Amino acid sequence: MFGKRVVLVSMLLFLAVMLGGCDSATPQSPTVPNIPNEKSQAGVEADKAASPGQDTMTMTVYFATKDAANLIGEKFVVPKNSHPAQTAMELLITGTKDPTLVSVVPTGTKLRNISVKDHIAYVDFNDSLVKNNKGGSASEILLVAAVVNTLTEFHDIQKVQIMVEGKKIDTISGHMDIGEPLSRSEKIIKKK
Repeated sequence: MFGKRVVLVSMLLFLAVMLGGCDSATPQSPTVPNIPNEKSQAGVEADKAASPGQDTMTMTVYFATKDAANLIGEKFVVPKNSHPAQTAMELLITGTKDPTLVSVVPTGTKLRNISVKDHIAYVDFNDSLVKNNKGGSASEILLVAAVVNTLTEFHDIQKVQIMVEGKKIDTISGHMDIGEPLSRSEKIIKKK
């Protein structure tokens, strides 16, 4: 009797392993690093209507055109989580997968923290955002607009305060004032 149970359990385990491995043809969502340090539920309802599944959500992240004239939104389907604004910033830092677009965040930039209070997102990066920024005015404008427009995609974020190492800064590379919270800029967005 004991031997039959062992054989039955072994067969069930083998069957479960085999069936679990058969799902490899299904496309998977990109893995997105999630660090739960957000102090509000920023954008938890983000794009629920556009979500392709119950366990995923769709978000738009902005990247530059190759001519450095505009931003274009790239859609990402990611696992649902309680900190989607942070996920959007992580995707912006990681960069685009679209060969027609260009990432605007300087190499080495890391997200330190993001929080939302009174419809203002306070997004804090490490100092690589400034130190590794090699571009001119167009590069700075595109970087700031990509951060602001990506975060203002979320219904509870109306403005964005960019910070470095926990402090407000006046500018990233001397071409644009970012000392106060910034609003969304539709003019820089190009529709695909």
